[in-house]
Amino acid sequence: MTIDTAYRSLLEDREETIRMEIGLREPLLTPAVPSEARTLLLDPISGLPLAPVLTVLCLSRMETMAEKLRAALSRREAAIRDYYDIDHAVRRLSLDVLEPGLVGLVREKLAVTGNDPVDVSSARLAALRPQLDSELKAVLRARDFAEFDLDRAFATVAEVAAALGRTP
Repeated sequence: MTIDTAYRSLLEDREETIRMEIGLREPLLTPAVPSEARTLLLDPISGLPLAPVLTVLCLSRMETMAEKLRAALSRREAAIRDYYDIDHAVRRLSLDVLEPGLVGLVREKLAVTGNDPVDVSSARLAALRPQLDSELKAVLRARDFAEFDLDRAFATVAEVAAALGRTP
């Protein structure tokens, strides 16, 4: 389920949108973990956060990355954000996408009824290219956008497909 919520920006005189995707079709494969949700928005005078820290239950890091890889491999309409997140995790968080436990979780997630087939075709890569400017550049800092390489990210996802034995 996708939920789009509009709000009036306090920083610019325009309406912005927050998109949340909530999947309810399958059970967790690893236990949820408590984590702290913090705001980046600071009071300009005190420098303190404008909202308190909240403890929320989240997917484990391993399950989150397995879900991102599942989405990149089989989402009906390819979404550039999945590839950005995977590339970021590999570059900045030392994610090993070929770690056997992670590949096993991805395999389990892909086995759930309702997933589209794995697609790492050149047509899928071509469908992602127009999203670079329209979907990604608009939401990233210039430095983060400049560091992203779609071909590298796509190759990473294709490596996972090969590890799963699911290449064209």
